[in-house]
Amino acid sequence: MRVSPVLPVVAVIAMLALPVAPGGEGGATAADAMSGLLVLWCGIRLVRDRRRPLSRTAAVVLGLPVLGLALAVAGAAPLGSWPTGFARYLQIFVLVPAAVLLSVRGRADFRVLAWSLVGLALWQGAVGVHQYVTGTGASYAGADIRAVGTFGPTDVMGMATVVSFGLVCAVGLALGSVSDVAPARQRVVAALCAVVLVVPLAVSFSRGAWIATAVACGLQVLLAGLRRAVGVFTA
Repeated sequence: MRVSPVLPVVAVIAMLALPVAPGGEGGATAADAMSGLLVLWCGIRLVRDRRRPLSRTAAVVLGLPVLGLALAVAGAAPLGSWPTGFARYLQIFVLVPAAVLLSVRGRADFRVLAWSLVGLALWQGAVGVHQYVTGTGASYAGADIRAVGTFGPTDVMGMATVVSFGLVCAVGLALGSVSDVAPARQRVVAALCAVVLVVPLAVSFSRGAWIATAVACGLQVLLAGLRRAVGVFTA
């Protein structure tokens, strides 16, 4: 049985649903370990298949940050710690994005990845709304009502970012082209998920996430056509 190359990426997303250990801020997490395994697995697959992994343009785009990261980390970090910082940024901004790009082979894989992000956003959003209702979130305006999901009060942008990505993916899935193979029921579910995710995004109290999500979703509506967008979300 052949395993889909996108499944390890889904596993990385699933690891982000786990709660952050108390006192483990800034340390390695299960998602970090899984993303490292994803990069390793992708490298082994490329060696085994003996094929050119990326186009020249893609290689240049992913390679350009390497020099910038090296200069930034070497100039800002203490002399003895810059290799660790460089490796960390290289993993986040170059290696993992390259592995994801190589793992997504077509529209079907991209749809699986998008639904995985929507699922993660719904889970983190549900935890966040519970925190808002029960007053067990991060501090905001003198009360512990800020939704932070499983990321904890030391990472107030974690849940907001995940929910933002999930909402953008849900809108994209709902506004897929007419020729898309996704059934109409799937589009309706995606539209409902987008509406639901507005709530946890609101109680994250992150203006930056609000603005970024509004801009991204607005661009999707413009690209899909306003009439189609109204039809999907009022169906």
